This record gives sequence, C-alpha cells and structure tokens, in this order.
Amino acid sequence: MLLNKILVVRTDRIGDVLLTTPISTALRQAFPKAKISWLVRPYAAPLLEHNPDVDQVLIDKGQSPADLAAMFRQEHFDAAIVALPRWRITWALWRAGVPIRIGPASKIYSVLFTHRLYQHRSEGKKHEADYNLELLSPLGVPFQRFPTRLVLTESERQTAKKVLASHRISFSKPVVILHPGSGGSSARWPLTHFMALGDQLQLAGCDVVITGGPGEDYQYIMIDSMHRIPVFIAAGSVSLRELAAIFSCADLVVTNSTGPLHMAVALGIPTVSVFSPIPTCHPTRWGPYPDYAEGKQGHSVLVAPLIGEGSARQENMGAVTVEEVWRFCQARLGLKAERAGSATA
Repeated sequence: MLLNKILVVRTDRIGDVLLTTPISTALRQAFPKAKISWLVRPYAAPLLEHNPDVDQVLIDKGQSPADLAAMFRQEHFDAAIVALPRWRITWALWRAGVPIRIGPASKIYSVLFTHRLYQHRSEGKKHEADYNLELLSPLGVPFQRFPTRLVLTESERQTAKKVLASHRISFSKPVVILHPGSGGSSARWPLTHFMALGDQLQLAGCDVVITGGPGEDYQYIMIDSMHRIPVFIAAGSVSLRELAAIFSCADLVVTNSTGPLHMAVALGIPTVSVFSPIPTCHPTRWGPYPDYAEGKQGHSVLVAPLIGEGSARQENMGAVTVEEVWRFCQARLGLKAERAGSATA
C-alpha cells in the first residue's frame, strides 16, 4: 500500500495524546516516506513538538465541520486514523473525501468510516495504546508495541534545572516530584496522604517538588499542614513543555492516574502511581506504557480496593496507605533501610 499523507486524530487530553504517539512510530516504520500529520486540541499540541515521527500538527479549535472538511481537502490526505471519534471530525473527513478513514465502531456515525474496528474500549480489557495501535491493521501494519514519546530539547532541560536551582534544589539529593491532581479524569489518592509521603521523603533525605495542573493549586493547604515545606511549582505558572522539562529533572514522580504520569513515563522517569480499580480507570487500560501492558515492573502501580455492595460499590483510594507507597518509593530510589526506618518511625 502506497500512502503519501496520513492523518492521526486525537482531540482530547494530555495522557490520551501521549498514549497515541506509538501510532506515529509504527506509521514511520511502515511508511518511511509518508508525511504524518496530527489533529489535536491546542493545549495538547506542545506534546508533539520535536517528535521526529510527526511532520505536521493541525489544531482543532472547534471549527465547524465545513471548515474542517475544507482544511482536510486542502491537505489531500490518503488516510486518517481516528483514535477518538467525534461527530464533526468524522463527518468532515467523509465530506472531504479522504479515501481511507479508520476508527472504532463505537458510535452511530462510525458508519462514515471506511474501516471500523469493534474494540469495546469501555470494558478496559486492553491498554489504550494497544487499542490505538490496532487501528493500523487496515493499513496492513502488523501489531507491535512502541513506547510513548515526548521529546525535549537540551535547552528546555537546562532551563528547568535552573528553575529548580532557583528554588534551592542542588541535585545533590534525590529529587521526587509529587503531582496530587488527576485533572478530573480519575479518583485521586487523598491529599493528606501526599502530604504525609512528602514529609517522609524529606526526612529520608530527598528534595520534594509539588506540581499541579490548571485549577490544582494545593500550595496553601499543604504549607499549612506539612511538617517540612517542599518546593512548589504553582499550578499554571509554567507551560506544558516547561512542566515536562521539570519532570525530566526528577529521580521519581509520584502521582495519580493522570496525563503528567504519562509525561514522566515518556521521558523515562521512574514513577509510582495510585489507580482506581474501576475498569474504565484501571491501569490495565491506562497504566504506564508499555510496561504495564507487557506485565513488566518498570513502574510501580498500586490499585485501590472497591468497597460496598452492588451498585453502591466504589473505589476507596485512601485504603492505599502512605506506608505502601513509601515502600515503593524507597525501592525506586534505593533509599537505605535505616533511613526508611527513621522516616516511618
């Protein structure tokens, strides 16, 4: 199959976009001469900068279907892979006459795709990135896992180090980032648990940095409640790429199931994360990739239990104890047993 221009569509959140980047790697390998374009929302576009497997980034600004169709028609795409179907985009691809249109058969308007795959993603039986890679099968691309990708420049990394140094981070001690938010995508490990963990890490000789996304400014609550005040990178004070560069300076990132978790994974930073047991939020679908999908232990994942009966069952995130998360942090950082003992006394 000869394809000159291919469009990848993923118009939702940070983690979703990162878990779709293996598609670009697979496409580059299968069609090395093709131009690979992406359609994403504005806030996620920076994630694709400097990615050698992405040649063009188009922005979904909420244009009308007619305007989207005009843009697609102008680009002369041979194929489009739609990881997340949306009516206006699906219609626009059909209206633009893109010859090959591939997507999940999960919506009524999926009939507008030329190739529909029945995936049942809501059951959460596979990883999200695996579901995405399966969409390449109509193009004759065999299934193969590739890591997620987020590429930083050396300048961005050095600037992040200077930012942390300005907060008196000397890099002579392990740097641990705690990201207590989840962007509303999943239930959160309690903030009180994050605060207790932060105290333990600092007592064990680590520098602790607290980060947050838009609307996730826990700074004042944590300052009032923690025994040892960590470094805070105020929510909204840095761009998405600046946040990623700060993550790249860490020895460990501890977080919930959220986009920044996948940023850390894509950057090769060890992580400890706490997940909901609900199938739509479970790490089987949303865990660190490809480690969790392959049954490896490259990243530590803890899953909260369910409590209650029948329809009243819900996740009990607080049941994952600070002690449990601390032990995983200790293992990831190689902290000495005597320090761990003093931290948990």
